[in-house]
Amino acid sequence: MKVWFERYTLREQLALLAMAFAVMVYILAMFVIAPLGRARDELSARNLATAEILQRVDIMATEIKSLEGTQSNGRGTQPANLSASLNQSALRYALSVSRLQPNSQGSVQLRFESAPLDALLRWIHELETVQGLQVDDLSLSQTSSAGVVSATLRVAAVR
Repeated sequence: MKVWFERYTLREQLALLAMAFAVMVYILAMFVIAPLGRARDELSARNLATAEILQRVDIMATEIKSLEGTQSNGRGTQPANLSASLNQSALRYALSVSRLQPNSQGSVQLRFESAPLDALLRWIHELETVQGLQVDDLSLSQTSSAGVVSATLRVAAVR
């Protein structure tokens, strides 16, 4: 190769080196730089599409939260609000709640120790007729005093 190169004059040798350099730059541009540029453009387009999807998901999540907040029947009633409402209404009937436990299905379990039976039944009547709630389970056990019971009940919003 050296013999072939040296047979040319200095001017031709410089021209050959310049052409070889130009061909190398062209090959580098076509097979390395251009694919990297295309990959960068594709990644940029994917990032933009992902950002748009994330923005739509955020909008939908906000909409779902607002719908959950405005829904007043069925499972839209938050257990915390139901618990507070049950506790306040029980206090109006002089019933002392010994345990109040919300569960994941949207209902609340209540326990009363030594509650007057007539006040408890009036309170349950108010829950079902006035407040529109439903007593799913009710367990009564008598105590040593007449007209006084211990009760466990589960209350849920009407579905």
